[in-house]
Amino acid sequence: MTKPKVSVVVTSYNDEEFVEKCLRNIVEQTLEDIEIICIDDVSQDSTVKIVKELAKKDKRIRVIVNEENQGVSASRNCGIMEARADYVMFCDADDYYETTTCEELWRAIESNKADLAVAEVNVIYHAHREMKASDDNYYALKYYGKQVLTDDVIYNTDLAPTNKIFRKTVIENNNIRFPEGHRYEDAYFCVAYMCCSRDAYYLNKRLYNYVRRENSFMSTTWSKGQADVAIEHLTIAFLLFDFLEKKELLGRYNQLFWRFFEAFEAFAINYSKSKNRVREAKAKARQFISGHQEYFDAAGAQERENIRRLSNRKLHIDTVRLKRLVVKFFPTYKLAAENVNQMQNLKKKQQEVIEQIDKLTDM
Repeated sequence: MTKPKVSVVVTSYNDEEFVEKCLRNIVEQTLEDIEIICIDDVSQDSTVKIVKELAKKDKRIRVIVNEENQGVSASRNCGIMEARADYVMFCDADDYYETTTCEELWRAIESNKADLAVAEVNVIYHAHREMKASDDNYYALKYYGKQVLTDDVIYNTDLAPTNKIFRKTVIENNNIRFPEGHRYEDAYFCVAYMCCSRDAYYLNKRLYNYVRRENSFMSTTWSKGQADVAIEHLTIAFLLFDFLEKKELLGRYNQLFWRFFEAFEAFAINYSKSKNRVREAKAKARQFISGHQEYFDAAGAQERENIRRLSNRKLHIDTVRLKRLVVKFFPTYKLAAENVNQMQNLKKKQQEVIEQIDKLTDM
């Protein structure tokens, strides 16, 4: 069997409404020399049936069903081990590629001899429209073309694995895997990978379609009444420290680690849904710092100050609810098309208010 150029790992769990569109967009890629590895995490609906029917029509599709529900990390790790190509990509079954995604990312990483290629993300809102301003900032590329992966470049690159193409040799040589049994696994994988890489090519095209849905995993972070899981961002920070220490990379990336630690701690505190959870997050952060004081003392002065302030501040601000109020009272997307000037002014005001809310988290 001829070795494919790219292995696309598609993970699914109860995605019967979306998986056919996802796979058809991959099957119809302009780069035909690919393999499609479908890992299902024991869906309880007709997802597996749909995938197997598509596999009968296209020999490039391989279907693997986990023996028991293990989570997306285990499914992606299985896909990595099964991948036969030199390059690996990921797609979630409730999202979808543009038809040129594989070819454009493969050409970018191959022709530029880069360790990574990154495209922009097109976010489609079926829910959580209030996240648009932060999404626009987060997923917009800050760099173009080939870049050395300096601290700043790594820190300013989004941490989604689905809009990227990875070299399998980098993954395997450094034993990089998604942390199983933990949430926010994307951040760990992408930071670990970039810290083991030399350079990346940034492709200024929206090639991955990410659909925000009401019942998706990320909804558990934003939605009131859902699981209070934001604190697990700190767990990811702890695991990342262990990885860098094991790979003897802390000498190179200690300051970068603490920049991420500040961001992850802020997320854990600002998006926790109860005061007890906030106190727990602060206590965990202080305990970790105490146990790694030598490394913390070598962090940047601004990061040390910001982290101390986060861990000690008394005021808890629910930024998610505040941003929703901003969207509610500045409903720019509902304005008629003819009111262009008014719409632009209100958008500007909305963004200014949201930026002020974000600044409150530094109090």
